[in-house]
Amino acid sequence: MRSWRPKIGLVTADLRLASKIRRLISEYDADLIHVADPSNLPLDVGALIAKRSEGLVENRGKVLYLEDFDSIEVLVERAVEFAITGPNYRMVAVAIDPGKSPGVAYLIDNKLLKTRRYGFIEDLVEDVGRFIERHCEARRKYVIIGSSTSFENVKEILRRLEKKLRGREVTMIVCDESFTSRGLLPKLKGMSKDEYSALILSLKNLIKLE
Repeated sequence: MRSWRPKIGLVTADLRLASKIRRLISEYDADLIHVADPSNLPLDVGALIAKRSEGLVENRGKVLYLEDFDSIEVLVERAVEFAITGPNYRMVAVAIDPGKSPGVAYLIDNKLLKTRRYGFIEDLVEDVGRFIERHCEARRKYVIIGSSTSFENVKEILRRLEKKLRGREVTMIVCDESFTSRGLLPKLKGMSKDEYSALILSLKNLIKLE
């Protein structure tokens, strides 16, 4: 999937904004480098976040300005994506392990963006819907759901997602999730068993779809 941590640069004198972005970045397998002077940034920063109103960074290819996004959450997600794939991508996928506390892996061009565990199906469906909507220009969009022993849970998630994603041209796949708990990949720090199972589920199935 990915053997390195993308670096996100942040150039701002707004410490409150920096604190919010640092908290959000912690949800991803990425490093944040906060400086007040862009000349202090390392050369291998994959994306750069700044405030246009501060005038600290000139407009260039890697810069994402706060003012161009509806929320800080979307800005941070886009910065991590940019650092991983660059400005263009072809495929997005969501893999779901539908256990008691469903784990979800979000991927772009077969590269892991983030994992998350959910306590409520409603929150899962809303997040997956927003993710697919934000990436509506992707040529291929997949949602992969593991067929767990609790098939009623699978059917409920599938029913709600089909309704939420209607008209989005998403390919939905229900598949066997056997052996998703085995250590094919190292588990990231803080990743739950359900999140890890979702990641392995995506690995097993996206290889077949390429």
